[in-house]
Amino acid sequence: MTFVEILDQMRANRKIRQDKITEQAVMDHKQAELIAYAFNDPQHMPGLKKAYPFLDKLIDDEPHEEIPEWKLEQAEFLSQAMRVKAAVQRKKEAENHV
Repeated sequence: MTFVEILDQMRANRKIRQDKITEQAVMDHKQAELIAYAFNDPQHMPGLKKAYPFLDKLIDDEPHEEIPEWKLEQAEFLSQAMRVKAAVQRKKEAENHV
């Protein structure tokens, strides 16, 4: 990796960490609000969709096709085979250069 690529990766990692911390802070604050409702005024406690409006965007109502387990295993096997093939090729190239 070049120096610029390393810096870009460091910035990306920092951004990911900051996003996780921000997300955790928002969820903690929302949880504290809901606890306050539950303790002080449970009759007016908001429902799940009102408390977490972003859930509508995350939940897909469209049915998704289930992938059979054998296809997942086949894909994993092919991935491993490609890695082994690449490792053997690198070993052959290293032996040829010596």
